[in-house]
Amino acid sequence: MIRINLIPYRAEFRQQQIIEYIIVFVAAVLLALSIVVIVNSAYTASLEGLRDEKSLLVAQNQQLRKKIGELKNLDTLRSEVESKLAIVDELQAGRFRSLTTLSNIAELMPQNIWLEAFGDKNGTITLVGFGESSKSIANLMRAIESSDWFTGVALQVDKEVEVEGSKARSFSLVFKRLSLAQKEANEKAAKEGKDES
Repeated sequence: MIRINLIPYRAEFRQQQIIEYIIVFVAAVLLALSIVVIVNSAYTASLEGLRDEKSLLVAQNQQLRKKIGELKNLDTLRSEVESKLAIVDELQAGRFRSLTTLSNIAELMPQNIWLEAFGDKNGTITLVGFGESSKSIANLMRAIESSDWFTGVALQVDKEVEVEGSKARSFSLVFKRLSLAQKEANEKAAKEGKDES
């Protein structure tokens, strides 16, 4: 009988299998390494992009803070300008205040009253003069008190004096001038009072 020795063939087959396993293992390791390198490079590129975006956002944030600071400066500048305009408006309104006050007092003045002095200090009016009698002074006080422009009439002096050989009453009155806003508020309140009744 013929015998065939298959041992060298099997040994050769095993060596070939081991080499194939080693090749497959090395290929798998190389594939895994290449995947890791690709993923790492993708994450690195993404991280670089995020860093660039962060630096861009930081620069934009600084620019916006600068603009916000400028806007705050504009707000303070606007408030300063508005306060100055309010002062100018008040000065403009006060420009003719004394003239208007004198005109209103002249309209209220009875014929038997003569003024000697007029004072206007911060809305407090002082009238000094002569009257034919205490009744004429009282009429003047009532006229001033009933006016829409004045309030709080107080008689400081009422004494008998002699003027050019005739007896007269010397007087001194103090009262307050209402601002335009107060006058309008009083007129509105009076109108509402009439509407309710």
